[in-house]
Amino acid sequence: MRNYKFRLYPNLEQEHKLQNNLNVCKWIYNKFVEQAQKSFLTRNDMNYILTELKQSESWLYNYHSKMLQMVSTQLEGAEKSLIEQSKKGHKTGQLRFARYNEFRTFT
Repeated sequence: MRNYKFRLYPNLEQEHKLQNNLNVCKWIYNKFVEQAQKSFLTRNDMNYILTELKQSESWLYNYHSKMLQMVSTQLEGAEKSLIEQSKKGHKTGQLRFARYNEFRTFT
């Protein structure tokens, strides 16, 4: 399997659109972390919460569904990593909320 890494050089308008998409992903991620602090969530649970969010926040319909669903995949990976580390005996904390500059890449 080959991996490719591309670097984008967008113009100003494209840069604003990309940053807007990243901000939406960060907002969704923080909503999921907020729910995950109350109880453990699977990817299916998060995708169900996403559909509820889309119904209450109509502006989310402007964004591609796969982009929003990838946030749940990222968060599930983070949860699994925390569980694995704690099983190995490492001291782990909780999931953290995403800060301003933490979402800088698309997966």
